[in-house]
Amino acid sequence: MVQAKGADLLDRVEIRYGKLKAKAEGEARERGEDPSTAKVAPAWPSSSARWCTPDAKRGPIRTLYTRLTAELAHLGRPVRILECIGQRAAESRHRAKLAEVEINRQASNGKRHITTWRPIHGWSDRRVWREIARSRLPYHPAYDWGNRRLSCVFCVLGCTSDLVNGARRVPELAAAYARMEITVGADFKAGLSMREIIRRAQALEAAEGSAARPPAGTAMAAVVGQAVTAKYRRRQAAVYGLTV
Repeated sequence: MVQAKGADLLDRVEIRYGKLKAKAEGEARERGEDPSTAKVAPAWPSSSARWCTPDAKRGPIRTLYTRLTAELAHLGRPVRILECIGQRAAESRHRAKLAEVEINRQASNGKRHITTWRPIHGWSDRRVWREIARSRLPYHPAYDWGNRRLSCVFCVLGCTSDLVNGARRVPELAAAYARMEITVGADFKAGLSMREIIRRAQALEAAEGSAARPPAGTAMAAVVGQAVTAKYRRRQAAVYGLTV
């Protein structure tokens, strides 16, 4: 198990802003312009600048690959590593174009050979939920709260409803994002600021009140039905001691 080291996302945004600002001001000086009027590129991640993915995901994984390669150097041949990824075609047009099995050429080199396998690439939402029910394994409660997807609480690629849901559940984190928007002078997401996300979350809170936690199994029942969900919950109670 590996994880990213160093600064968290908001700190990285601020650091990135400082570098982008210095670069923009330096280029302005070279052109003989007032550096205070230099336009600074957005520091937040975006669909076209997903720097958070290599920093927080691919980077730590590559570190693990390097460690495994060193540990198996005694084999005297390139180390073969199989990486299993839970990406599905139904999640996006980009993921629909991905192959179920392919060589990860970016991570492979003369010392290691990385094969990527997406074992559930062709699965539908219904099949995913049926497998969760069959496995008896718990799933993240954010789905019961209404999330369509689950990644970072506030992902720039997340749908608006998930972002608003996140602001309702963890308002203190949403407030920290809003403060960072002021620091870097740019909205968290193009066309959608965290301030607006918070406003929508507060409007829902005012209209609906602070929502009680939905019953466990709400998301599963919506896809595979009450009977399958009830059986799943009974199994969870027996295996994990969870309340039905």
